[in-house]
Amino acid sequence: MRTQQAPRIDGSLSDPVWQSAVPFSGFRQFEPRANAEPTERTELRVLYDESSLYIGVMCFDREPRRIAANTMAHDSAGGSGGGRYGYHHEGGQSSTDDLVRVLIDPFQDKRTAYIFYVNALGARSEGLVYGGQPSLNWDGIWEAASRVLDTGWSAELRIPFKTISFKPGLSVWGINVGRVIPRKLETARLSGTNRDSNFNNPMEAAALSGIAGIRQGKGITFRPYGLASSVNSPNASGAGPSRVNDLDGGFDLYRNFTPNLVGVLSYNMDFAETEVDERQINLTRFPLFFPEKRMFFLEGSENFNFSSSISFIPFFSRRLGLFEGEQIPVRFGVKLYGKIGSTNISALDIQTGDYPGLPGTNMFAARLTQNIFSESKVGWIFTNGSPTGERNTLAAVDLNYSTSRFMGNKNLMLAAWSAYNWNNKPGRHRGFGFRGNYPNDLWNVESTYAYYGEALDPGLGFMLRPSIQTFFVRLAYQPRPQRGFLDNLVRQFFFQTSFDYYWDLSGRLETRRVSLTPLSFQTESGERLEFQVEPNRDVLPYDFEVAPGVIIPQAAYNFTSYRTSLNTASHRPVIIEAAYSFGRFYSGRLNETTLGLTAKLGGHLNLSLKADKVRGNLPEGRFNENIYEVKADIFISPDLGLMNYIQYDDISRKLGWNARLRWQLSPGNDIYLVYNKNWERRFDPTSRFFSLEDRGVIKITLSIRP
Repeated sequence: MRTQQAPRIDGSLSDPVWQSAVPFSGFRQFEPRANAEPTERTELRVLYDESSLYIGVMCFDREPRRIAANTMAHDSAGGSGGGRYGYHHEGGQSSTDDLVRVLIDPFQDKRTAYIFYVNALGARSEGLVYGGQPSLNWDGIWEAASRVLDTGWSAELRIPFKTISFKPGLSVWGINVGRVIPRKLETARLSGTNRDSNFNNPMEAAALSGIAGIRQGKGITFRPYGLASSVNSPNASGAGPSRVNDLDGGFDLYRNFTPNLVGVLSYNMDFAETEVDERQINLTRFPLFFPEKRMFFLEGSENFNFSSSISFIPFFSRRLGLFEGEQIPVRFGVKLYGKIGSTNISALDIQTGDYPGLPGTNMFAARLTQNIFSESKVGWIFTNGSPTGERNTLAAVDLNYSTSRFMGNKNLMLAAWSAYNWNNKPGRHRGFGFRGNYPNDLWNVESTYAYYGEALDPGLGFMLRPSIQTFFVRLAYQPRPQRGFLDNLVRQFFFQTSFDYYWDLSGRLETRRVSLTPLSFQTESGERLEFQVEPNRDVLPYDFEVAPGVIIPQAAYNFTSYRTSLNTASHRPVIIEAAYSFGRFYSGRLNETTLGLTAKLGGHLNLSLKADKVRGNLPEGRFNENIYEVKADIFISPDLGLMNYIQYDDISRKLGWNARLRWQLSPGNDIYLVYNKNWERRFDPTSRFFSLEDRGVIKITLSIRP
């Protein structure tokens, strides 16, 4: 319904503007009983004017004191991104709070969409949906507010048309709205309540009709930033610490060439507000994977997604502006992403500055995908450059067939890809692979095959194991008890078997991993218990140093490990996560204990403690590796919060503290105070911690949209 007066966004639907909108209350249950009547009533109201879309949701609740309202953190309202079912049964974390999710498809192409989350405390999350997969990497400018009432809770959202891309002249958009009640493990939806439906698939969306006379403005957003920093470093000469103060600035200029094609020009990029990486223990001979967290590279990154698995990523943006864990200055960046008709376009070009040991380098990546059939696509990706400046060019093609209508209402995905890499390495430069996936509620089946030549080494990508052939198959049977005493205790079982094989290019077996899960279930209250058995065979082609001074000799090893885990329901004020693995490990034995405790106090304080302890006992030597972390997040409101992240590991023997205060003055306008401090524990009689470099930053970012 079009309105001449915009409602006030304060979380209350008592504004007379809302009362003029006709409420829709025909929500249906998705969890636990597909298409059943929800246990609590939900009302939806939708308004729009020439500049914004307004959504109001009234979530009635007969037990308002039991509404889960635990966090005000930005990008936390989506839980783990919502998962395929809203509770992400494939091992993800369920939502911690009562929340509302809104999916908007302003192209009505049934493929791409925007998704917005707001919880009962007004915490916001936003993201993009591409091919049925949600990504919270997008950081849009919008408003939301919530209120807890005697009759439940209400939420208001204002989504400016300047923030989203849309197809001009289109009067019918796609929309879906979901409500999550975590204490009941219940979700209700406006549309798409079949057991195998995916909320994040725009094919399941309802129709929002009557959109007309809207405008996006001039399609320009200017985001300048300015910062002041102070770096304090120990002086190796013993003359005391040295301090360097600096002033800096830069900008991002966004230009909507069309309502669905965006260009970005960035000068002097800065990532001071980015959270530090989570430390990991590596017990393999292969590199660890760390996710991208820098917002410039995250925005539009889902368009670069390729049909291969995580073992081979043709373009991985962490290769840009980072080298061996150190930040490389990025002087300029140009980015283009969006769509022209049924063709999706992404391109990125950056120029780094000089860094000790590395010259300034230009790096480029582009991705084109063409939509075919109703949910499928064919694509091409190209990268050129490498962080070291060495010659490296890669081109790859992929075909992805997807349908949510297989055998009527089941999901099916088939994919194939091929890549070729031009570099200075000898050997075979090609790679190719195939993948099939049947991701449904009762049966979840996946299989992949891939071939990676010994000279396949993407300069701007990620490669887990080169010079290898791999085959993987996973079969999961996930029944839901329908009768008897188990019906009141267990929500769903997850029985699973997987086989993972690696051969060298001549066909000799290198690694075989088998995972058997004879026991795994989620209770009706949200707890998760699991037990796994993992028989392994690994043929080491060379001596392997698993820990400092502990070298496992080249040989073939057979060993079996066991793992059990327990996670309490994430909607509780106190959450416990515990896992213990034990058994053989190459020539000896290995135990690993992981313990996590999270306490959520009224939404204003979230405290998390975690310990990961590894004990290895091998004939070649013993080793202990430990990681400890503390997160303490304090929130005055959803717009003002202080996040603290403390980590220590006895591998590097370094203690790190990352503190970030974010104050959102208004959507798109933020003040950040960031402090990073590191200490090193040295092996002397006192085992004292010695101070290393510390850095403080004050950063202001603005968003100007004419």
